[in-house]
Amino acid sequence: MKTILTVFAGRKKNLEILKKYLCLALESKIIDEVHFWNNTRNKDDEEYLKTISNLRRTSSSNDGNYNKIFTPIINNTFSLTFSATNDVHIKISDINSKTYEIVLGGWGNTKSVIRENNIELANSNKNIKNVNEMAINISIINDQLLIKDNNETLISTKVINGFNIQNIYIKTGFRSIGNFYYDTVNNHNFYFMDTCKKTWENYYNYYHNSRFTDDIIIKSDDDIVFIDLLKLPKFLEFVKNNDYDLVYANTINNGVAAYYQQNKYNLIPKNLMDLEYPNNGLCGSLWQSGQKAEKLHNYFIDNSEQFLNFNYNELSIQIKTRYSINFFAYKGKNWHKIVNAFEDDEHNLTVKYVSEKNFKNVLYFDFYVAHLSFYKQVETGINLDSLIDKYNKFYEKFKTTFAFPISL
Repeated sequence: MKTILTVFAGRKKNLEILKKYLCLALESKIIDEVHFWNNTRNKDDEEYLKTISNLRRTSSSNDGNYNKIFTPIINNTFSLTFSATNDVHIKISDINSKTYEIVLGGWGNTKSVIRENNIELANSNKNIKNVNEMAINISIINDQLLIKDNNETLISTKVINGFNIQNIYIKTGFRSIGNFYYDTVNNHNFYFMDTCKKTWENYYNYYHNSRFTDDIIIKSDDDIVFIDLLKLPKFLEFVKNNDYDLVYANTINNGVAAYYQQNKYNLIPKNLMDLEYPNNGLCGSLWQSGQKAEKLHNYFIDNSEQFLNFNYNELSIQIKTRYSINFFAYKGKNWHKIVNAFEDDEHNLTVKYVSEKNFKNVLYFDFYVAHLSFYKQVETGINLDSLIDKYNKFYEKFKTTFAFPISL
């Protein structure tokens, strides 16, 4: 059983804060993997995302783009295991940028080749029986490039004298989806999940797989700027031991959660602001006011112990209205119920499926996260730079004030 925290990513400024908490969560073994789903909107954010993670999933509507991977190269040898819907491309280069390209299972799984500058050096017509589970070893021995499939040579060719592998790049071919598994050098257990189009369809399809049946999958926005890691284990135990659908974190800057924080537990004073239950859970005065959101964030930062140490008289409450899905957990064994939720996923998961599929979604009170902003709050003047700076400082306070059972 694993706990996989997935992030709809992402904006660099936000991710720089979130990653700090995720590193601690991984180090302390509260979670097992982080999956960054590439829905970036500019090249700089995408390149940053690649620097903090390791390529796991590739996808392309066309021929695909090579991504560099970092895996141990020992005695001019490295290994990969992959699954793919069709051809896989591996490119290796030396310190002088001399390059060889390996194509496995190309041309409808009828041919594999090694080529240099698009000139074919060697080929094999051996059918790869199961491209979906292939363990390969790539090595250069006595100036011979060898590609082995489960210790059996699949294809080989002579290379230039003294070629030493320095860089490794991988991609899948035309309209091919692939998953790659290999030992990593840096950013252990952080994975880059590439998408062929900027929708949530790839995300929801991916976890509809028996591989994740026993897992708990957390979905997080990229602008979650605080996670109460001391209470996260209790949150996960609650998810594991109860038969609910979506289990929401108690979220700072979420209209429905804020209503309960103020009106059920008196954590937010009325003279600071008045927080109503948004109409059917949608929008509301907090959602549309940058000033209100900024004031709430500041109040939480200044009074965090009041929130985090509160003794709740009940752990959860069922939410039957819409709820902004900034952070929730869901059981992998039930993923088949939400695989088709990607078109307007928030409405489907929190409204349509509640009424039509009898979903039982609950807000878990004793675990807090902070969600930075909604687009309407940005339009109405929230000072994101100031808040990001304060949450970075708050992280340092949180890390030192609360004693983690790990080496920091």
